[in-house]
Amino acid sequence: MLIANPIYDSVFKYLMEDQHVAKKLLSAILGEEILELELRPQEQSGKSDKFLVTIFRVDFKATVKTESGEVKKILIELQKGKHPLDMMRFRRYLAENYTQEDDIEGKKMILPIVTIYILGFELSIKRAILKVNRVYTDVVNGEQINEKDEFIEKLTHDSYVVQIPRLSEKMQTRVEKVLSVFSQRWVTDNKRILNYPADLQDESLQPILQRLARAAESEEVQKQIQIEETFDNSLEQALREKDALLEKKDELLEQKDELLEQKDKAIEELLQEIERLKNKQ
Repeated sequence: MLIANPIYDSVFKYLMEDQHVAKKLLSAILGEEILELELRPQEQSGKSDKFLVTIFRVDFKATVKTESGEVKKILIELQKGKHPLDMMRFRRYLAENYTQEDDIEGKKMILPIVTIYILGFELSIKRAILKVNRVYTDVVNGEQINEKDEFIEKLTHDSYVVQIPRLSEKMQTRVEKVLSVFSQRWVTDNKRILNYPADLQDESLQPILQRLARAAESEEVQKQIQIEETFDNSLEQALREKDALLEKKDELLEQKDELLEQKDKAIEELLQEIERLKNKQ
């Protein structure tokens, strides 16, 4: 089955705008049942005039049911990055969310935040899907505390990190199966398109696959991919030029050090010659 490659921001955006698909993906990553899901307005989306690309992140207000049966409202901040340089963008967006209130049944409230990062590059930890969660610990005696406090919950957050290059071919769990649509092992000669294997297409994946298949046929989505590729190529070129300049700078500094060393040696030899002439007199 030919589907659009969700490594592209424009395809990822198209995928997550379908609430049914978004609920399925987020529920699999969180490991919790999502009872209600609302896409928040994207006022913070930005456009780079230099590279002609819109930077997109997805925020959801969600009502989730935990394994213990607790029902709670949270803010889910979902971001995808293809470059390690995206780290500063992640930090900036997270800071913005910490300053915002949400309207819950007519009341202004601060919601606990959960962040999800889907990365197109590898980290040093060799695990495809990571959960970074908080544990309350009594520092005096080292005892782990099972209680939760609203004040602390709203000042700290759990994170989930998905490393696309480390996704396994063996999909043994629900979350691995859902995230398999991001795997670049299915990429075709046209890197915008993935050829998802027929033998892996079970019923639970159909909404996601069908949405991505429509994205592959959408002229608007393909146009946005072209703009995105222009940005990526420009960024890579700029990074190559920066590396070349840094290398040249290092060469010049090395030459400068050699000249200074030669100068010091010449001065030392001159002083030795002057001392020798003095001794002759």
